[in-house]
Amino acid sequence: MWTFFSEARVRKLSVFFGIVIIAGIFLSAFVRILPSIGIAGLFLTSVGYSVAHKRIAQRAHWPVLLSFGLIYLLHAVTGVWACLFAGGSGELLLQDLVLQLPLLLLPLSFLLLPTWHERQRTILWVVLIGCCLLSAVGSTVNYFIHYEQIEYGYVRSQVMPTVPDYIRFSLLISMAVLAGALLLFQKALPLGWRWLVGGAVVLLFIFQHLLAVRSGLLTMYAGGALLLGWLGWQPKHRKTLLLVVVSLAALAATCLQLFPTLQIRIINTRYDTELLNFTDAANNHSITARFYSYKVAWVVVGEHPLAGVSKVKLEEAVADQYSYMYPQIQVAHYLLPHNQFLYNLTAYGLIGFLVFLIAFYYPLWVGLRTKNIVLLLLYIVVSISFLVEYTLETQIGLLTGIFFILLALIPTAPGHPASGRLGSRNRP
Repeated sequence: MWTFFSEARVRKLSVFFGIVIIAGIFLSAFVRILPSIGIAGLFLTSVGYSVAHKRIAQRAHWPVLLSFGLIYLLHAVTGVWACLFAGGSGELLLQDLVLQLPLLLLPLSFLLLPTWHERQRTILWVVLIGCCLLSAVGSTVNYFIHYEQIEYGYVRSQVMPTVPDYIRFSLLISMAVLAGALLLFQKALPLGWRWLVGGAVVLLFIFQHLLAVRSGLLTMYAGGALLLGWLGWQPKHRKTLLLVVVSLAALAATCLQLFPTLQIRIINTRYDTELLNFTDAANNHSITARFYSYKVAWVVVGEHPLAGVSKVKLEEAVADQYSYMYPQIQVAHYLLPHNQFLYNLTAYGLIGFLVFLIAFYYPLWVGLRTKNIVLLLLYIVVSISFLVEYTLETQIGLLTGIFFILLALIPTAPGHPASGRLGSRNRP
């Protein structure tokens, strides 16, 4: 057993199952169980290594790696309380606890796994970039084949079909663009790979404008501003940065002139915000619908400020308020609060909300102290998504929000320069 779970083999298995997780994010619509296979494989590999070597490899880092487990505990405790004392559904609780298992299994996996070489983590960033590019190419081809139908959908506040769904996909593109740009600036790839990754990053930057998802564009530009600011403090990058900024500004302006989807999205956003005072507009317009979901949620918070209503009772509580406050809004258009912060405040109250903030953002505090720029960029992307979506309440959203943060967080050792592998010299 000790021989099978050698450090070298476990690292290879870990990277393999990491690739399965990333591929599963993109293929979950076709093979729904694939992300779970990746998570289970990573977890069993880590347990096998820990048992074989009789050690917890990352014991020194347990507070930051296991902080996400507090969020899982929050789901479990509040859900059990609601089922025992507030008539909550045990079936809904079980579904939620299964859905949220990555919050427990992924941190435990990285706690037990041996330290990776930096090139192994870089491989996963390149896999993410490659998956995003393949999916973007597929969506673009479909757009050109059905462009009239898709552009008409944009007029109706719809978005072109993507794999995974367009909200999560736009966030993954932002992560891929930012991680790829940093790999290029730090020359963490062999020369041939730099050209491939550089081309992929540019194409994804362009596609983000064609896709025209508001949260995706905002996260990409906010993360890009942080990255450029961080690189700007380093004199060796300043001349290159000026060329990059000018080139990207020109490229963005060209996208604005050429892409009808982006033009329509800007017009729709302006029009949608003008309808906030018309309640029945929530039946057809996404921004207005979100606005009223926030108003309903704040009423629920006011009625249950400390402990909330629990996640298993949230949908029922929100529906009751909708029917009372806004009878003009159809039941089919009742929305849970499309804001992760407000969602948690409504479900768990002020106490649970503070637990969530501490548990989720403790790694960010550690990243600030250690100047982990990749971690900071990912937190920018995920936190902005929290403002417009309950990102962590779906399988793909949860993996998008947790797996890549953990990937940036785990301690790594420099790779071997002589190996010629990806990322063999510098950390991303």
